[in-house]
Amino acid sequence: FWLKEDRAQHRQPLHSTLEPACQEPKQSRMASQAQISKKRKFVADGVFYAELNEFLMRTLSEDGYAGVEVRVTPIRTEIIIRATRTREVLGEKGRRIRELTAVVQKRYGFP
Repeated sequence: FWLKEDRAQHRQPLHSTLEPACQEPKQSRMASQAQISKKRKFVADGVFYAELNEFLMRTLSEDGYAGVEVRVTPIRTEIIIRATRTREVLGEKGRRIRELTAVVQKRYGFP
């Protein structure tokens, strides 16, 4: 996971030193399993984003959750969380962000 701090007037990114959630992008796994149409892939990506946003909104609502961005690269999938209180999202010694990472990896099948 990556974490960005969301500020009201100007948005300065604050990247945590944590590794992203996975090493293999979801799309390459999906393409290797079976060839799917562009429409189905587009819908599947939208459902993934909506479910992830809903989960993070419920989990991090008290910590100033402001949104999520998903970046898919050939090497890994990066999930960037925007929040106003980044320390609370990270937790003590990064424990909370590791827990969130594990939940997302298990739920969406990331390695």
